[in-house]
Amino acid sequence: MLKAFLHRRTIVAAAMLGVMAALAIPFAAAGSPHFIGTPSCTKNADFSLTCSGKAAGLGNSPTGAFLTSSDVSGTIQCQNNGGNFPPPKGFDFGPLTGPTQNITVHNGQITFSPSIGPPPLPSASDFCPNGKTWRVVILSLTYNGVVLHIQQNGADLLTFDFGSIDP
Repeated sequence: MLKAFLHRRTIVAAAMLGVMAALAIPFAAAGSPHFIGTPSCTKNADFSLTCSGKAAGLGNSPTGAFLTSSDVSGTIQCQNNGGNFPPPKGFDFGPLTGPTQNITVHNGQITFSPSIGPPPLPSASDFCPNGKTWRVVILSLTYNGVVLHIQQNGADLLTFDFGSIDP
C-alpha cells in the first residue's frame, strides 16, 4: 500500500512538472525577442527609405518600429522658373528620425516596414542664388548610421544597424 501511494505521488509530481514546463515555454519565448531572417531596406523614388522584416518573441504588448539616421547628407540643386539649373551643391541635413509604425503583435510576432525621409529641404530663398523664384531639387541622399528600432513601452527590444545607405 505504501508502494502504491509513493507511485501515485511520483506520477502526480511528474505531471505537475510537465504542466509547469509547458506554461514556462510561452514566457521564455516572450522573453527572447529576435529577428526572423535579416531586415532589409528599399530605396524609394522620393528619396525616402523603407526597411522591412519580421520579429518574434515579443509577447503581446503593443509594439512600435521606427528608423533613425545619425546624419543625412546629399546633393541638391536649384531650378529656376525657366527650368535652368546652376551647379549642384552638397548639403548636410543632420540627424533624422522617422515616424513610429505602431504594430499589433500576433502570437508574439510582427511584420514591420517603417520609413524615414526624405528630410525637409532648405527654403529656396535661403539656398538658391539671386533671391529669384526657384525650387530645390534632390539629386542624391545618403543616410548614414541607419538603425532600426523595435520598441515596447518606450524601450528598445531589438535594434538593427544598417550602416550607411545611399538611395
